[in-house]
Amino acid sequence: MSEPTLSTDERALLIYLILAVSAHQKRQTPGRNRFLVLAVHFALRAGLLETAEACRQVVKQDSPQHVLSKHSSVVDAAKSELFSPLVKQLQRHCSLERAEQLAAGQEEELLQTNSASFQETIHQLISRIQTQSV
Repeated sequence: MSEPTLSTDERALLIYLILAVSAHQKRQTPGRNRFLVLAVHFALRAGLLETAEACRQVVKQDSPQHVLSKHSSVVDAAKSELFSPLVKQLQRHCSLERAEQLAAGQEEELLQTNSASFQETIHQLISRIQTQSV
């Protein structure tokens, strides 16, 4: 029997988190934050509120003026009139297809994540950003 695969939103979340970690390791905070906004978007679509909030907290820590930082929760931020246009703009600059190409050479084993290990993998990626100071 084959292992359950990730939903489209879960896979997108995984890909954008991989790119956020990569940008973070290169000390590219604006790029990291762009990928985290997209991760928030897909985490919310996948119903992963805790993951979305963890991503928002990373952005908030370094960028207090960011759209995600100006609200008391990730849900409130996502409801703001600025969030949806921001997500659309970021998706135009780095579509999921492009993001997948960029992530392919970086964390190949993580791209093979299945449903059983998804939550643990996401937690590890976010922890890598939270524990590594820029």
